Formats: sequence, C-alpha cells, structure tokens
Amino acid sequence: MIKRLNLFLLVIILSSCSNSVSKKDLQGTWWNTAETGDFEIIFKGDSIAINNGFGITLYGTFNLEKDSISITVNNKTHKEYLKYKPGDSLLIFNNSRYFKSPLSAIEVDKTFHFIDIKSKKTIHFDTIKNSTNFIKLSKSNLKTTQLILNDKKADISMIPGFLLSCKIPNKYKKPFILLGKGITLKELTRLYSNFDSVNFPLISVLSKYEFKSRKLHYYDIRIELFKEQLLKNAPPPRELNVTRTDYIKKFKPENVVIKSKEDFAKLDTLKTDLNYLISIDLDLPIEEYLHLNQKINTLRKKEKFNIRTELILL
Repeated sequence: MIKRLNLFLLVIILSSCSNSVSKKDLQGTWWNTAETGDFEIIFKGDSIAINNGFGITLYGTFNLEKDSISITVNNKTHKEYLKYKPGDSLLIFNNSRYFKSPLSAIEVDKTFHFIDIKSKKTIHFDTIKNSTNFIKLSKSNLKTTQLILNDKKADISMIPGFLLSCKIPNKYKKPFILLGKGITLKELTRLYSNFDSVNFPLISVLSKYEFKSRKLHYYDIRIELFKEQLLKNAPPPRELNVTRTDYIKKFKPENVVIKSKEDFAKLDTLKTDLNYLISIDLDLPIEEYLHLNQKINTLRKKEKFNIRTELILL
C-alpha cells in the first residue's frame, strides 16, 4: 500500500513538472523578442497564424504532440519543435523564444501571398529582414494590381524617390521585389523603367517563402532597356541608354527569339565568340521568364557569353 502511494505521489510530482502544453494554454498571441524567429504566432481554436513581421503570414491548423506541433497548410503537414514553460509563460517554437502577449489575439491584417515559384537560389530571411528596400507587387483580392513600398501603398511614379532614399552613400543597394500571386510578366516589367532611371540595373525577385526553414527563393534579374522603350514611358532615359538600332549596328548580334519554354533549348547552341540579342515575349508565363533569366545568368557567368536581352510583344 505504501509503495503504491509513493508511486502515485511520484506520478503527481512528475506531472506537475511537465512542460507539456495544451491547446488551451496556447490560445492568444505570442511575441518574439529575439533577433531570430518570426515576429508573432497567433493561436485561435485549432487555427494558427505565423507572421514574420513583413506581412508574410502563414495560415493553417495545428495538432499538438509531445515536444512538437504539426501544422497543416494547403493539405501539407510539417512538424516544428515546441516546448512550453508555464512558470515563465515561455514558448519555444522552432528554436526561438516567444512570450505571451498581454493583449488578446488579433487577426493579422498585413497578408502577402507569394506567387510560390521555387528557385535554385535561396536566402535566409534573417539576413535581409532589416533591409529598407522591399517592394511588394501583388493583387488585391487577386484582381487589382497593388504596389507597396515597404509598408506604404504607392504608385509606380514613386519608385525612383523610394529607391534613392534607400541608397547608402557610395554603396549600391539592390531592391527586393516580393512577387505576389497572380502577377504577370507584363505587370512586373512595368516597373523596370523606374529602376533604370535611377541607375538600379539589378533586382532580386523573391518568389517563395518557406516558414519551416525561413528561407526565401529568389531570382536575380538584370534590367536591360533600349532607349526606344524608355521614351514611351516616364521617366526619361539616361544619356548612357542606347537605342536598339545603334546596339545592333555596333555589335551585330545574332537574334534569338524566345516565345515559349520549348525555345529555351536554343540557348544550348550559343557560341562564345558571338554577340546575342535574346528577344523575350512579354506574353511568356512569369514562371518561365524567371527560370529563363536564371539560365541566361548562368551562361553569362560561367560560359562568358555576350548576351543582351529585350522584352517585346512577339
């Protein structure tokens, strides 16, 4: 009888020291005060919202297991490490520390839905989250194109001033374009002349965010516009911009026309001793355009091909 009583007391003691968490314990808003990790986590019923602080939010449902949480988003489930310390009101989620907010749970209203295109190149979110040159291009209700410069709604004409305000003296600072769901190639390229006007020839297009690894998929794009194209759009071209006619006269390039993914094979036949003008159809699906740019960049860097591109309606 005494042994049973001692065993019963031991179970009670171990249970009281357990760091297990229930769905009831999680309800509400949890804030991250560290340099790494997402900005906040919101639990409401069986739902979870993870906000990284830049309007990039994951919505899903969750189930608790021992020392872990299973999160289901778009019919896909993955596990994260989870530990709860009730005495400190501390939640350890994916190796980051979160503290219970005294405020009631609120809905995350700055939501950004990525176009969700994978790239061969990724970058960890913590390495760029303190940048001040985020440009979000998305669709409001998947209908109206919306431009946001950092956290403020804007129109295309405001891009040059925004980029110059982000520039560090004597140091080039590449802008990051967050590409939203539903954006087309034509909508993306409407921004290009504004980048060119203030000498920003390179951009990074962010196309996908992985919450588990906190990595962003991205594509580097070199902006190349002829003076004829710039004259059709404000602001005016710079002195160093050349006309298509002058470029062809000077370099006598071979013209490679890309109208579909099947045409990508043409790039496999290029020769290092020639110049090339690659004409890309503006009606090309944006996913194929991004992959095409990645291939062209590889040819330029590794094979040293002399390539210039143009975006036109074919």
